[in-house]
Amino acid sequence: MHAEITAYRGRLIITLLTDHSVPGEVLSSQDNPRFPGHVIYDTGRHLGVSKEALRLLRTLPTSNEEASDVNWFEIDEDKPMFFWRGGRYAIFSPEYCIAAMEFKIRKHILIPNRVPDGAREQLNVLPHAHKPKVGLLSGIPL
Repeated sequence: MHAEITAYRGRLIITLLTDHSVPGEVLSSQDNPRFPGHVIYDTGRHLGVSKEALRLLRTLPTSNEEASDVNWFEIDEDKPMFFWRGGRYAIFSPEYCIAAMEFKIRKHILIPNRVPDGAREQLNVLPHAHKPKVGLLSGIPL
């Protein structure tokens, strides 16, 4: 598995588990700084998602455009892909995270909701954030 999506305090936590791109499995900004995020290929084999995170993913508003904060899409029917903007650790609130128009829950590995300690600590000290008028990464009006 190359990435995990978990949930804590109503937010999605996406964690890249590898330090670099893996040909045919992961495209990462870790070793390609011009790329705006990360792509996990064949999510049925390489992406773990908790039940708690699935509930939040189903609530994401979708854009009418291809630009987005997250996308779960298919190019090849047997190998869906998941993309997110940002770093190897990303925390998104469903209130202001925008999914691409073709976003849909696809094949994945069901995992326990093991929230990384750093994300848990960060969310425990932050007050409730006010909803912005535009997506933080995509800039799309909400």
